[in-house]
Amino acid sequence: MRKDLRWKFWATIFLVFLCVIFVVLPYYNPNLKNLFFKGQDPVRQGLDLQGGIEVILTPDYRVERRVLIGVMDELRTAVTGIDVTSPTIRLLGRAEQNRYEGLELVFASAEEVERVLRAGVIRPEMTWRSGAEEKKLKLRTEASTEKPEVLKVFFSEDPRNFPKDALSQARIIIKNRIDASGLSEPAVWLDEANQRLQIQLPGITSQEEAERLIRTTGRLNFRLGNRIVMFGTDLTDARPGIDQREGVPVIHFKFGRVGARQFEEITRDHVGEVLAIYLDEELLMEPVINEPILGGEGQITLGRGATLKEAQEYAVLMKSGALPVSLRTVQITQIAPTLGSEIVRQSLLAAGIGLCLVFLFMVGFYGIPGLLANAALIVYGLLVLGIMALFRGGLTLPGVAGFILSIGMAVDANILIFERIKDEIWNGKTIRAALVGGFDRAFTAILDANVTTLIVALVLLILGTGTVRGFAVTLTIGILASMFTALVVTRIFMEIVVDRNPEKTFKRLGGGEVQA
Repeated sequence: MRKDLRWKFWATIFLVFLCVIFVVLPYYNPNLKNLFFKGQDPVRQGLDLQGGIEVILTPDYRVERRVLIGVMDELRTAVTGIDVTSPTIRLLGRAEQNRYEGLELVFASAEEVERVLRAGVIRPEMTWRSGAEEKKLKLRTEASTEKPEVLKVFFSEDPRNFPKDALSQARIIIKNRIDASGLSEPAVWLDEANQRLQIQLPGITSQEEAERLIRTTGRLNFRLGNRIVMFGTDLTDARPGIDQREGVPVIHFKFGRVGARQFEEITRDHVGEVLAIYLDEELLMEPVINEPILGGEGQITLGRGATLKEAQEYAVLMKSGALPVSLRTVQITQIAPTLGSEIVRQSLLAAGIGLCLVFLFMVGFYGIPGLLANAALIVYGLLVLGIMALFRGGLTLPGVAGFILSIGMAVDANILIFERIKDEIWNGKTIRAALVGGFDRAFTAILDANVTTLIVALVLLILGTGTVRGFAVTLTIGILASMFTALVVTRIFMEIVVDRNPEKTFKRLGGGEVQA
């Protein structure tokens, strides 16, 4: 074997070896799966193959209960200032993540409602402050049609309370959370036109678990009484554990320099008081400050009713950072696999039969060159799966179609090369000259055909969404891999065999006796 062919051959074998180690063996070796993919399959299956949950979220500008409670007195003062009887005030709407649509003011009569509306004492904007917090609120009043004595005051947070790129930040945080939880790598898209996030979680079956993980803002805060005195924005670490003495789940947390100093000041100035620790609006614990806590390190005890899994979920939320804006579920869909297990088995059987027929055709029509093309096709399949596993691509039904289409293009490229070589031999060239000329002449045709398909695939990848992008991704990877295997791998195999036995190799291609 020539020296240049030797290193090309062993480089190809090494590439195949890497693909087998990276893609094939992890399915049979849990240690490799944990090492490379954190326990997940090398090539993830999309929602339509294995089922899961799809969630569509939008910013939630509704107001928290504690804020609404805090503005009740201000509203009551505003309406009684025009000699209206003090109304009964209650929360408006159904609670969701402890947020409500606003407040209902119940007056003695419909006339009092009209007086309040005419006087305009309820301003369209107001600011709520409590401790370290400040929120700008927007208000809208509406008289109830069912109960004339009821005035509805709808509240919403001013979008200016949040960063302009809040949804972009939320997309990154949600992806990091799900990655850290070890569930399944999500597909998270930002629809800027409609200000929505679309999240696909293949393999997840619990809507409550998924919704809690992606919607919870994850804001750690410390309260004296009902007043927030400190946020966990400077938190540098949060990890679950078990208290050795009590045997209950705990969360160990640590602040950076700024947070550590602030935490020390609070615990020093309020010894003997209860410092409640909340995650968003959920109370985690209410410890009593016995002494100043130095160094910014602490422990949250969740109690005997909690589990280590809950401690892990809390730690993930705290460590990944708080969402810059609360999110509201527009739609959550439990998606069953489009293909049942029997259909998957039949599809695999059909694919296997099809590949076997292709292999038999190539060997029967082209002999040894066809056998070499089949070997290159196996390299192609491993290479495509290896690239998808490396970039953690998800395989969907359209993606499978793209993969099969690219297999057809890979076989077509080999047939084109063989026919060009046959033409060169019939024109009287030697085997080696025909081999070089055949690949050179086929290169332009293969490049043109693949580039035009690649342009379409890239357009679908950029402009498409969901399963359309899945088709475009696998088709793009397949096109590039098929060109590589047809023009490089097949040529390496054929040059090696030609050097060994040119007459036997091209007996069918040349149609007779040929010279090396």
